[in-house]
Amino acid sequence: MSLKLYTDGHIAKSIVRQLRLKDVDIERCEDVGLKDASDLQHFEYALENERTIVTQDADFLRIHNEIQREGKNHFGIIRITSENITNVGKIVNELEFLHNAIDGCAATLEEDVYNQVRYI
Repeated sequence: MSLKLYTDGHIAKSIVRQLRLKDVDIERCEDVGLKDASDLQHFEYALENERTIVTQDADFLRIHNEIQREGKNHFGIIRITSENITNVGKIVNELEFLHNAIDGCAATLEEDVYNQVRYI
């Protein structure tokens, strides 16, 4: 299985464009008609489509904690910190690295992404 990403509106379109050029499977909320969706709607879309959320929004940490308390699973959250949100190159490199690590079997979705919050 490959890493499939989904971004909310907090992530720059340039990041999505660059990752697509590198053959990373990534959707932006605008691509699927969720530009003005709530955080819960973004989370539900990602869950239904087996996608890892990429966001700067701290509300996803609350959703993650609620899901964990309920004993449910999700496909991971990658939170971009405020220090890095404008560092497009770093974000693209980190996401591409994770994508390649999973594709190359150096990492797995189950052990390194699913049900976790990762930070860039």
